[in-house]
Amino acid sequence: MGGSAAGAKGGTGGSSGSAGAQQFIQGGPFAYPQNEKPPFCTLTTVANASATVQSIYTTWKNTYVVSASPGLRVQRPENGNDTVSEGIGYGMLAAVYMGDRPTFDGLWAYASAQGHIDMAGLMNWHLNADGTVAAQGSGSATDADEDMAWALLMASGQWSSPDYYAAGKKLAAAIMFNEVAGDGMLTPGDQWGSTNKTYPDYFSPAYFRVFKTVTGNANWDIVIKRNYEILTQVSGQYGLVPDQTTTSYDLSQSYKYDACRAPWRIGMDLCFNGPTVAPDAKTYIDKISTFFDGVGAANIGDGYSLTGMKTSNFPNMAFIGPAGVSGMASHQKLLDDAFTFGATGNGGTTGYFQQTLRVVTMLVMSGNFIDYTQQ
Repeated sequence: MGGSAAGAKGGTGGSSGSAGAQQFIQGGPFAYPQNEKPPFCTLTTVANASATVQSIYTTWKNTYVVSASPGLRVQRPENGNDTVSEGIGYGMLAAVYMGDRPTFDGLWAYASAQGHIDMAGLMNWHLNADGTVAAQGSGSATDADEDMAWALLMASGQWSSPDYYAAGKKLAAAIMFNEVAGDGMLTPGDQWGSTNKTYPDYFSPAYFRVFKTVTGNANWDIVIKRNYEILTQVSGQYGLVPDQTTTSYDLSQSYKYDACRAPWRIGMDLCFNGPTVAPDAKTYIDKISTFFDGVGAANIGDGYSLTGMKTSNFPNMAFIGPAGVSGMASHQKLLDDAFTFGATGNGGTTGYFQQTLRVVTMLVMSGNFIDYTQQ
């Protein structure tokens, strides 16, 4: 599909009257906080949730967002103050929902700058602190590109901007053309991976449903169907997926610092679109939310075998936050306890990855990470 005639359709417009035919998503601006319950899920009942997230976002921005040439970037202090494209994507997501346009624009300016993008027009996944491409850092990372495209489309509604809309539409088309295999499976990026290797946590079907509308490319349905098939094949009894995998269930693999994001991404599809549109999301979320509800939010470790055995016990929001999102459908205690863990102290740790997912997942749990096309 990627690079084929099917993938090339990604640049076409939507049908008359659809969001794809508009210059930007309607309904904005969306001032923070929204506190909006998604159509098919609940929100945390923890008091002052949105104010807590605002404070955590401010601390996160002061710690990790720094001046760059051009614009702004998200740095990883524990890795020589380098930047990875996933951090830019997460930062753009947080900034658009916070209504923080200067930060959003600064991050997008950095991501899209000459020298930071590859031949496909996608951001190189790893840059040094000085903005040069790191050794083995060239080529895109699919999850980061998805988050940037979604953030740009949401920004078109937040700030009524046809420029953001056009950029998001172009990026979604580039993802289809460069990061999707012939059968619809997501590849890790545009310069690596194969037709039987994927990262299950890169699959973000709620995004892809909007990308289909915006680009007018029905092949996003194929991508959704194929990657739900893979998710079902590799998730096992408890919904614990491997960090990276072929398309078969492999007990030698583990649920670690890539896989931990899957409950967030699949949870959004269920919360935004419901079990009728997304029955596979319900099946998956039912499994993994039941598992983590049984563990208890504060007891969730940072590594599991696919059969449910804890292999590492360092509780943090990279794992607990996405688990909390999975609880939004039917496990209120898991949801509230995960949010409370994130709201307490440093939410388990001060590392870039954990702190960034802390912000993103708490936005979801508090009703401030919204599909603006549904407004």
